Amino acid sequence: MTIHSVSASAIEKIRIEKGELKPVRIVVLMNNSAGIFQIDELLKNKLEGSGLEPYLEVEAMIEGETEKKLIHKFRI
Repeated sequence: MTIHSVSASAIEKIRIEKGELKPVRIVVLMNNSAGIFQIDELLKNKLEGSGLEPYLEVEAMIEGETEKKLIHKFRI
């Protein structure tokens, strides 16, 4: 098992909503903090320089009490 498969399995749901700061918000719901790798290392890199930065806000949250929470919310 790699960090990619562990972090990918932490992603439970993705919601697309009206944003608060920008027109569109992508909300990533995770079952543990390993999912941060998917957002910070992969999604963030794809968005940087894409021209979408002014239109998207990304927020990740951990649902449930399955682990000691290192983070509650993460935004890029």
